[in-house]
Amino acid sequence: MSPGRHLGTTAVARAGTLAVTGSVGLTAAIAAGGFLIDVDHAIDYVLFERQRDLRPGAFMRYYLDGRVKIAVLALHSYELFGLIALAAWWMGSNILWGYLMGALMHLALDITFNGEYRPRSISAFYSFTYRLIHRFRMVELLGPLDERVVLPDGFWATFFRGPRPVPTGDEADGQRAATSSSELPASPRRIRSTTSRASAAASTSPSGPLSASPR
Repeated sequence: MSPGRHLGTTAVARAGTLAVTGSVGLTAAIAAGGFLIDVDHAIDYVLFERQRDLRPGAFMRYYLDGRVKIAVLALHSYELFGLIALAAWWMGSNILWGYLMGALMHLALDITFNGEYRPRSISAFYSFTYRLIHRFRMVELLGPLDERVVLPDGFWATFFRGPRPVPTGDEADGQRAATSSSELPASPRRIRSTTSRASAAASTSPSGPLSASPR
């Protein structure tokens, strides 16, 4: 799922939590789990992918364009979520429960949308043990990204929209046909019909047909 959509869903969750509970701490914890959990992407990018281009646009496109080779993603794992739930129950910590709620929302959206353009199941991917067994290699974990997927131009378009499929031949033809038909001029028959209706309306006007105004 695109970063912008994670940001949007997290903002809605934060607003709802603050309105219902009034707890700033719980709201911040949900924000951390819902959006800031993606910091492990940045850690992988520098430590394991050994990338040195730290511009936000370059980092984002590296991930969304399917160039990732190693996916450790320590924060995106069922095992860690289980440990956090155990700690939250043991300590009675609402902050940890809030983080877990935000993180579960984030992971559910990732599972729903991120596997759309991958040939292999993405549900198992979010198990740290599963990734470890496959030595964290993306090709073995999820397979290559669908080549028919492209990214929009511009940082903000990519940030909010994320990858999109290239239209198939039929879809592209349909889009072109719709565009062409919307640009066609009105037919002569339609013009004559419109003119006839206007003339009829003028003849039935109480003042009769319009005449030229005196000079």
